[in-house]
Amino acid sequence: MLPKLFTLLLVLISMTTQAGNFFPPDYKVFPFKEGDLLVSRRGDGKFAVNKILKIDRISLNRGAFINIQGRPFVASEDDYLLVVSASYGDNEFKTFEEASAAAKTGKWTVKVAHTPNRAPGAATGQTWVGYAPVTAEELTGYKIWRQAFDNGDAGVF
Repeated sequence: MLPKLFTLLLVLISMTTQAGNFFPPDYKVFPFKEGDLLVSRRGDGKFAVNKILKIDRISLNRGAFINIQGRPFVASEDDYLLVVSASYGDNEFKTFEEASAAAKTGKWTVKVAHTPNRAPGAATGQTWVGYAPVTAEELTGYKIWRQAFDNGDAGVF
């Protein structure tokens, strides 16, 4: 009985996905999901509505590189990170309540249609206020970026 249990345990351990330590732990978790509507307060004190468009789990093998904020990083071990693609609204609301109401009615101005970011940067200062399905039109910028990223011609913030 004990050898069978030991063999089963070894099989289960080998099936688990082990994350490396190249990327910090906060690059591997994100508290929101695709379609989530978020409100953030900007430097000018006004509020904006933002939307999560896509969350990609990007795996890098040892020796592969990724461009982060214009700098190449070469993975020293197999690892992954989450890349969060979002659209960011204009700073057009005086209060959080105004921005939240606008998010729920879909009446807000998109200032930047697509930005690929690391999970911590995409989550900072954001408050969940609702959900709206992501449309094909909203993914136009994402698709262009993703093709360039896969070709090694684009990075993340």
